[in-house]
Amino acid sequence: MTSAWNSWGSEVVRGSGPVPFLRFALRRHLVTELLADTRPYGDRDHLVQASRRITFEAMIGATARVANQLATRGVGPGDRLLLLAGNSPEWVISLWGALRLGAVPAPGNRWWSAAEVSHAMELISPAVIVTDAAMAGRLPDCPAAAVITMDDIRSWSEDDSLPTALAEPQVREEDPALIIFTAGTTGPAKAAVLAHRSVIANLQNLLVVSGRLPGQRDGERPDRKGEAILQSGPLFHIGGIQSLLLALMGGNKVVFLDGRFEPGQVLDIIERERITVWGAIPTMAIRVLEHPSARSRDLSTVRSISLGGAPVTPELTDRLRICFPSVRRGVSTVYGMTEAGGTVAAASGALMVDHPGTSGRALPVVELRIDEVDDSGIGEILIRTPGQMTRYWNEDTPGPIDAEGWLHSGDLGRIENGLLYVTGRAKDIIIRGGENISAAHVEEVLHRHPAVAAVAIVGLPDPDLGEVVGAVVQLREETTENELAAFAAGHLGRFEVPARWRLLAEPLPMTEAGKIAKHELSTAWLGESGEPVEDSGGAVD
Repeated sequence: MTSAWNSWGSEVVRGSGPVPFLRFALRRHLVTELLADTRPYGDRDHLVQASRRITFEAMIGATARVANQLATRGVGPGDRLLLLAGNSPEWVISLWGALRLGAVPAPGNRWWSAAEVSHAMELISPAVIVTDAAMAGRLPDCPAAAVITMDDIRSWSEDDSLPTALAEPQVREEDPALIIFTAGTTGPAKAAVLAHRSVIANLQNLLVVSGRLPGQRDGERPDRKGEAILQSGPLFHIGGIQSLLLALMGGNKVVFLDGRFEPGQVLDIIERERITVWGAIPTMAIRVLEHPSARSRDLSTVRSISLGGAPVTPELTDRLRICFPSVRRGVSTVYGMTEAGGTVAAASGALMVDHPGTSGRALPVVELRIDEVDDSGIGEILIRTPGQMTRYWNEDTPGPIDAEGWLHSGDLGRIENGLLYVTGRAKDIIIRGGENISAAHVEEVLHRHPAVAAVAIVGLPDPDLGEVVGAVVQLREETTENELAAFAAGHLGRFEVPARWRLLAEPLPMTEAGKIAKHELSTAWLGESGEPVEDSGGAVD
């Protein structure tokens, strides 16, 4: 690895090839090249969890040791490494260890059920599974892959006797770098393949719009103090990977929660670590705001709060500005999706104040357009960017990408004066606490129960989680909500298990096209009850 901060630039050119992407003329080409840009930050803390503190230099040495140990177990270029664990320094080190071998890390959702873990394994055929104790119990009895524990990763990371010399593999810009699992609209999780160019393009977009490209700010001085970032969301989402890479490039400290999400712990960490940047989903922000001690805490160090994963209301941003006195206009929002490689549009706090409800402008190498526009200017949001996935793993079809390279998002919106406004979803997805849930997948599982004749899964509004899963079930024989919930829990992640149920004897209403009339069911359900929706589907971790 050679450090070359002049490998980055902001000039945008039109590329050639089958898809004429916009591209940065000057850019890194491989994700592993990013590690070279961290050398000036060597002795700064980079990864923090509870009492553990790992510097940039120590992390890079640890990734080399882990890579060598993975190599002795047969892991090489193109092999998949399924990463099933909660946020931790070892999670990050495992990711980089695989990348440094030219292998393809595939972070799994730590809320998956055993059946969903098996599906992911069958889909990508990993050579190695790296897991923690909580997820190990959901693996098949005889997994067709080597299993490495987080204890193993920590032991290798801290063993100074292990070699750190590592041969760089032959990898190209278009080769797979990551596999990110995403909720499919018609069934179990799909595996989006992000090439090295995808990951770099998304990262460089964000560095350019925030004025943080290497070489363009005072951050190049090794003595400059970096940001302290609280990473309360899961790393296995594309947003978590995005945050991790931004912190790496900025020489920043990334602080993880110790265990499950708990608003009191978030407040403790903000005070103890002098957090300056907090990335969260709206549900987490609401829970912190409502903690009894929030108003009495010293939250003055927080200058920026970035919210994503679900719609952000003006009321929430106003409440955050009151509780976090240094934020002022530092509440931002982003719009993106896994298949697009991450963020495609962003709005600063100032832009949100002037244009309430906007998701911002397209990032530099992102093209946006609205397809099949109706009379109000609303249609499906289409995206074209070098950051987007190349394909779904193990699928021959192009999926939601058309012949001209446009990614059909399934989201509805409009563009006014260059600003994107997301107005709804065309696809049947429920967003519960920042987690995408495929209604079709939950329906398919419940249809397996012998008492279920028909089922419709709908999203119900919830003041805490944004939405929860509601199930309307037509029964062919007697059963109970508890029995159905227990059955669902055996096949679904706990966040996917319906929180509310309606059990009916009569057939479900149908549209003229012969589909279940979900809008009619939702309207009738919400019209009957004004009370908050109870959540029995699990808590946000």
